Amino acid sequence: MKIEPVLAGLGVAALGIAHLALKRKHHRENLHLTLLGRHAEGLEFLIANPRLAASTNPSDFADLDDDTRTQFLNANRWICLWSAMGRYRYLDETNLRAAADGFMGSEVNRKFWALASPHRHRTARDKHDAWFNDLMDEALEAVPRAAPVGAPS
Repeated sequence: MKIEPVLAGLGVAALGIAHLALKRKHHRENLHLTLLGRHAEGLEFLIANPRLAASTNPSDFADLDDDTRTQFLNANRWICLWSAMGRYRYLDETNLRAAADGFMGSEVNRKFWALASPHRHRTARDKHDAWFNDLMDEALEAVPRAAPVGAPS
Protein backbone atom coordinates (compact mmCIF):
# COMPACT_ATOMS: atom_id res chain seq x y z
CA MET A 1 0.00 0.00 0.00
CA LYS A 2 1.36 3.38 -0.98
CA ILE A 3 1.58 6.09 1.62
CA GLU A 4 0.51 8.94 -0.70
CA PRO A 5 -3.17 7.95 -0.98
CA VAL A 6 -3.35 7.53 2.79
CA LEU A 7 -1.81 10.95 3.37
CA ALA A 8 -4.12 12.48 0.78
CA GLY A 9 -7.10 10.88 2.52
CA LEU A 10 -5.95 12.19 5.90
CA GLY A 11 -5.50 15.64 4.39
CA VAL A 12 -9.01 15.63 2.98
CA ALA A 13 -10.39 14.43 6.32
CA ALA A 14 -8.49 17.17 8.17
CA LEU A 15 -9.87 19.81 5.79
CA GLY A 16 -13.37 18.44 6.30
CA ILE A 17 -13.03 18.59 10.08
CA ALA A 18 -11.65 22.15 9.92
CA HIS A 19 -14.52 23.16 7.65
CA LEU A 20 -17.10 21.72 10.06
CA ALA A 21 -15.46 23.45 13.02
CA LEU A 22 -15.52 26.81 11.22
CA LYS A 23 -19.10 26.25 10.14
CA ARG A 24 -20.11 25.54 13.75
CA LYS A 25 -18.30 28.67 14.96
CA HIS A 26 -19.94 30.76 12.24
CA HIS A 27 -23.37 29.37 13.20
CA ARG A 28 -22.81 30.28 16.89
CA GLU A 29 -21.72 33.80 15.94
CA ASN A 30 -24.75 34.27 13.68
CA LEU A 31 -27.05 33.01 16.42
CA HIS A 32 -25.46 35.41 18.92
CA LEU A 33 -25.84 38.34 16.52
CA THR A 34 -29.47 37.41 15.81
CA LEU A 35 -30.24 37.28 19.52
CA LEU A 36 -28.41 40.57 20.06
CA GLY A 37 -30.59 42.11 17.36
CA ARG A 38 -33.73 40.79 19.06
CA HIS A 39 -32.48 42.18 22.38
CA ALA A 40 -31.91 45.59 20.78
CA GLU A 41 -35.42 45.50 19.29
CA GLY A 42 -36.83 44.67 22.70
CA LEU A 43 -34.95 47.55 24.29
CA GLU A 44 -36.21 49.91 21.58
CA PHE A 45 -39.78 48.78 22.32
CA LEU A 46 -39.31 49.33 26.04
CA ILE A 47 -37.74 52.74 25.46
CA ALA A 48 -40.80 53.71 23.41
CA ASN A 49 -43.11 52.24 26.11
CA PRO A 50 -41.34 52.90 29.43
CA ARG A 51 -44.27 51.86 31.63
CA LEU A 52 -43.97 48.33 30.23
CA ALA A 53 -40.29 48.18 31.18
CA ALA A 54 -41.08 48.04 34.90
CA SER A 55 -42.15 44.40 34.62
CA THR A 56 -38.83 43.30 33.06
CA ASN A 57 -36.45 45.31 35.21
CA PRO A 58 -34.12 43.77 37.76
CA SER A 59 -35.09 44.65 41.33
CA ASP A 60 -32.28 47.26 41.40
CA PHE A 61 -34.29 49.31 38.89
CA ALA A 62 -37.74 48.83 40.47
CA ASP A 63 -37.97 52.32 41.98
CA LEU A 64 -36.90 54.24 38.88
CA ASP A 65 -39.21 56.79 37.31
CA ASP A 66 -40.11 56.25 33.65
CA ASP A 67 -37.68 58.88 32.34
CA THR A 68 -34.69 57.45 34.22
CA ARG A 69 -35.68 53.90 33.27
CA THR A 70 -35.82 54.95 29.60
CA GLN A 71 -32.37 56.54 29.82
CA PHE A 72 -30.99 53.42 31.52
CA LEU A 73 -32.49 51.18 28.83
CA ASN A 74 -30.80 53.29 26.18
CA ALA A 75 -27.50 53.09 28.07
CA ASN A 76 -27.89 49.31 28.25
CA ARG A 77 -28.52 49.17 24.51
CA TRP A 78 -25.19 50.91 23.83
CA ILE A 79 -23.31 48.71 26.32
CA CYS A 80 -24.63 45.55 24.65
CA LEU A 81 -23.75 46.85 21.20
CA TRP A 82 -20.20 47.85 22.15
CA SER A 83 -19.60 44.53 23.86
CA ALA A 84 -20.65 42.65 20.72
CA MET A 85 -18.55 44.96 18.53
CA GLY A 86 -15.55 44.12 20.69
CA ARG A 87 -16.32 40.40 20.72
CA TYR A 88 -16.38 40.24 16.92
CA ARG A 89 -13.38 42.57 16.51
CA TYR A 90 -15.33 45.34 14.83
CA LEU A 91 -13.89 47.71 17.46
CA ASP A 92 -10.46 47.21 18.96
CA GLU A 93 -9.57 47.86 22.60
CA THR A 94 -8.53 51.46 21.94
CA ASN A 95 -11.86 52.29 20.31
CA LEU A 96 -13.82 50.49 23.02
CA ARG A 97 -11.96 52.42 25.72
CA ALA A 98 -12.71 55.68 23.90
CA ALA A 99 -16.41 54.73 23.69
CA ALA A 100 -16.44 53.80 27.39
CA ASP A 101 -14.74 57.06 28.37
CA GLY A 102 -17.25 59.06 26.33
CA PHE A 103 -20.12 57.05 27.78
CA MET A 104 -18.99 57.83 31.32
CA GLY A 105 -19.03 61.54 30.49
CA SER A 106 -22.78 61.46 31.17
CA GLU A 107 -24.03 61.40 34.75
CA VAL A 108 -27.02 59.25 33.75
CA ASN A 109 -24.69 56.69 32.16
CA ARG A 110 -22.43 56.65 35.24
CA LYS A 111 -25.46 56.03 37.45
CA PHE A 112 -26.61 53.27 35.13
CA TRP A 113 -23.23 51.55 35.16
CA ALA A 114 -22.91 51.86 38.95
CA LEU A 115 -26.22 49.97 39.28
CA ALA A 116 -25.75 47.55 36.36
CA SER A 117 -22.11 46.58 36.87
CA PRO A 118 -22.65 44.07 39.72
CA HIS A 119 -25.40 42.33 37.73
CA ARG A 120 -23.28 42.22 34.56
CA HIS A 121 -20.32 40.80 36.50
CA ARG A 122 -22.54 38.09 38.04
CA THR A 123 -23.97 37.14 34.66
CA ALA A 124 -20.79 37.32 32.56
CA ARG A 125 -20.73 34.28 30.25
CA ASP A 126 -17.06 34.18 29.41
CA LYS A 127 -13.69 35.96 29.45
CA HIS A 128 -14.83 38.57 26.94
CA ASP A 129 -17.81 39.60 29.07
CA ALA A 130 -15.63 39.81 32.19
CA TRP A 131 -12.97 41.81 30.32
CA PHE A 132 -15.55 44.21 28.87
CA ASN A 133 -17.17 44.75 32.27
CA ASP A 134 -13.74 45.48 33.77
CA LEU A 135 -13.09 47.97 30.94
CA MET A 136 -16.34 49.77 31.77
CA ASP A 137 -15.50 49.74 35.49
CA GLU A 138 -12.11 51.30 34.72
CA ALA A 139 -13.78 54.02 32.65
CA LEU A 140 -16.14 54.79 35.53
CA GLU A 141 -13.29 54.92 38.04
CA ALA A 142 -11.31 57.27 35.78
CA VAL A 143 -14.03 59.96 35.82
CA PRO A 144 -13.15 62.71 38.28
CA ARG A 145 -16.16 63.43 40.47
CA ALA A 146 -16.79 65.75 43.37
CA ALA A 147 -19.49 63.46 44.76
CA PRO A 148 -20.05 59.70 44.49
CA VAL A 149 -22.46 58.37 41.89
CA GLY A 150 -26.01 58.46 43.18
CA ALA A 151 -25.34 61.13 45.82
CA PRO A 152 -27.95 63.88 45.95
CA SER A 153 -26.87 66.97 44.04
